Amino acid sequence: MFSKRAAPTPFDRVVARPSAEVDKEIDANSFMNRVVRPLGDRIASQPTVVTKGINLDDIRARLMKGGFPRGLRAQDFLVLKFGMLLLMSILFMLMAPIYAELLGWNIPYFPLLGLLFGAYSGWKIPDIWLSSIVTRRQTDIRLFLPDMIDLVTVSVEAGLGLDASLQRVASRFDNPLSEEILRAMQEVQLGRSRMEALRDMARRADVPDLTAWITALVQAELLGVSIANVLRVQSERLREKRSQRAREAAQKAPIKMVFPLVLFIFPALFIVILGPVALVVMVSGFGA
Repeated sequence: MFSKRAAPTPFDRVVARPSAEVDKEIDANSFMNRVVRPLGDRIASQPTVVTKGINLDDIRARLMKGGFPRGLRAQDFLVLKFGMLLLMSILFMLMAPIYAELLGWNIPYFPLLGLLFGAYSGWKIPDIWLSSIVTRRQTDIRLFLPDMIDLVTVSVEAGLGLDASLQRVASRFDNPLSEEILRAMQEVQLGRSRMEALRDMARRADVPDLTAWITALVQAELLGVSIANVLRVQSERLREKRSQRAREAAQKAPIKMVFPLVLFIFPALFIVILGPVALVVMVSGFGA
């Protein structure tokens, strides 16, 4: 049905991602292969008092929402958190006396406070990094979803089946949504039902718009409703929601600009405008 292309498509990259690309990244980084991964496996297999309260399933779910950045596993992310904790603790403990001397503070146990603050910040930095990746990925999926549904609708109305339309449209793009769709289509080709693969895709992405679209597809298939009509209605609804979010962001912009204006721009304007007047008043006052 499709012509064979010499250049690799996003589908080829997504299919190879769970095995070939991740292994290639690990082989290219011997430190990751020889130190980080064995250490993460050892920490996960031998829980201590510190790691007993850590839920690896929760870390794995967050990494899955972020598309497993840099091929990290839950054990690898745990090693990253402990490494950042150790690094930031040492850094803040060594810098605390220098800051105390520069600022003239005579606080007892100030290096200990720096150690505690460094440990807390080092433990939280990987979580903040992962949360930013998850947020950016979910935003990209939400933005690309209406356009991809439009193209899928056109393909279905042209006579292609839903699976072929999803695969054909997603293979033309390289974004998080196309990667998730192609992964779901790969699972369908391996024997899973389409609805189960799409439900898992919605669970991995955790985007409400995508979940609502997949739910509509499932109900349409169960009730025997035309898939093309459902896709058209969902596309219009999602496009309207995207427009509403854009208008909402535009209305919030003036409020968000108040604090930078008050804190940074207005003081500079006052200095530029009132500074010469104040100098003239001071000079004339001294002259009198």
